[in-house]
Amino acid sequence: MKVFYMTFLVEIDMSLHKNLKDKRQQIDYPIRQCTSMDELRDDIDRLDRRIVELLAVRQGYMEQAARIKEKRKLVRDERRIEDVVAKVLHHANKIGAHPVLAEKIYRDMIEWSINYELDVFDSSE
Repeated sequence: MKVFYMTFLVEIDMSLHKNLKDKRQQIDYPIRQCTSMDELRDDIDRLDRRIVELLAVRQGYMEQAARIKEKRKLVRDERRIEDVVAKVLHHANKIGAHPVLAEKIYRDMIEWSINYELDVFDSSE
């Protein structure tokens, strides 16, 4: 089965899907079995609010990083980017998150964070 995700063509391997589903049983926030679409959508909305809260916390750390780093050229750290992505992929594999989705979201978020950090850095000079 092939699915378009944003601009990427992702081929879904159904055996991978089952493997990921099985691993998701191990996470701290188990997926509740819903009996209606309204119930499911309420749960997704609650989860989305939590994700946005965590993004705000991460953004606060980017602001601190801009304050702590002494030079603008230190904002982009390719080794750190690859380290973060490797850790994300390891954790995604451990808990059953699709690695393509996790990597795409994290690389986009990291790039946004670098640009945000540069803006904060420049505004404090």
